[in-house]
Amino acid sequence: MKYFSKRNEYITEYSGHEEISQFLRDRILSIVEKYVDTNAAIYSGDAPWHIDPENFEHTVQQELPGKDPFATIKEGKFHEVFTVVEIFLDLSRGIYHTRRDEAPREMLQAFSLSGSVYSINEAYRIYLKIDKDSAEKIDSMQVVFAPYPEFSQRFFQAVGNLLGRKAKSEDVVKDIFVAAEGYLKKITGTSRFGDAVKNLFKNNLINKEQKKVLEAIHEFRSDADGAGHAGNSITPTEETALWFLDTLVAQLRMISKIIVRK
Repeated sequence: MKYFSKRNEYITEYSGHEEISQFLRDRILSIVEKYVDTNAAIYSGDAPWHIDPENFEHTVQQELPGKDPFATIKEGKFHEVFTVVEIFLDLSRGIYHTRRDEAPREMLQAFSLSGSVYSINEAYRIYLKIDKDSAEKIDSMQVVFAPYPEFSQRFFQAVGNLLGRKAKSEDVVKDIFVAAEGYLKKITGTSRFGDAVKNLFKNNLINKEQKKVLEAIHEFRSDADGAGHAGNSITPTEETALWFLDTLVAQLRMISKIIVRK
């Protein structure tokens, strides 16, 4: 169930490459506090209910000397926080059997809900879900969209929804396109995507091949794979949505750089 804020997308959930958003920090901290406690009583002769805090702190400080695990989650660098998370997950293997299954599941959900480009594998190690180059290019859109917060929010909400599998691929494609369309109309002073592309071409800001790519992107959004009109053909998959994202990001980055030089 989605409550009001998320249902109406007033909160942008995205956590990028070599980045850890405040939402992700808060979720991680909440989970760690739930499973790390001084109550280490043995249940049914099986295992302790909680991870022992002294053992947790000691193990963290073997990897990150002098670092308090809880303070690190709140304020540490992204790689330090991820190190603490991996240690937490390893230690969770030793707690009561129901909770040792719940802890990694909740942590995985935290990454997903936060729209992170990172996830957690079966070995309890954090990995980049998309290739590094794509992740860096997506993050660079923060600069491109900086003057237009309404388009930035729409774009990064869509990317977070895609990475967290929180929305249908066709809805992700639609929202990414809407953000790009808004940006292109703003910088060209036009009222339609097609007119914006023509304006860019007329003013030598894009060449003939780039114009064709943008027109193909518009066509994909409108018709191909049913992205614009349900039932036209096959619905977009995560793979095609990622392709659409990567292609559009490349075009917007290029256009933005040319405009800055002009």
